[in-house]
Amino acid sequence: MDARARRSYDRLSAAVLDLAATRPLDTLSVVEVARAAGVHRSTFYEHSDSPAALVRAVLRDELDDVRERHLGGSWDRDWDAAVRATTLDVLDHLERHRAVYLRSLGSPADGSLRTLLSDHFHSSITLLAARGALDSPVDDLELMARYLADGTAGAVSVWLAGEAPRDAERFLDDFARLVPSWWPLSPHHAAGSL
Repeated sequence: MDARARRSYDRLSAAVLDLAATRPLDTLSVVEVARAAGVHRSTFYEHSDSPAALVRAVLRDELDDVRERHLGGSWDRDWDAAVRATTLDVLDHLERHRAVYLRSLGSPADGSLRTLLSDHFHSSITLLAARGALDSPVDDLELMARYLADGTAGAVSVWLAGEAPRDAERFLDDFARLVPSWWPLSPHHAAGSL
């Protein structure tokens, strides 16, 4: 993406997140997002086909950056520490975009951001399995990944909906007691044993 397109995308991203924090995604229009970003409607369509799709893309990009920062690169690492750092950064992302997520997570008509979160967790779990960081007792990777991903999406949704201040460290401690013993955050998991 060239510098001009990047500036437009950044302005559209900020505008659509600001608007999505105030109303449900399905009520946002291309015209109002473009106006709030200070760009023409045709510029919006160069980047996305709808405001809801743009919100999902912006949030997905941020989550992908978190995964790459902590789980990408070298395979030789302390996976317990990497998963802990990833989870804390995901919680920080959720906190920064709390209003946007709560509008979708609390709406039975719009589960798109819950699906986005679950898909993010699924990709991270699949990456960890491919890197040998998990010693799952089941052979079906999809079964294991989807089970953990959907449960994690539900757990972070409960945390996000909780009263302020939300304590990420406390969530992490509680969550660690819920995951299987072979998951890196589990208190029963032997750090560095993989």
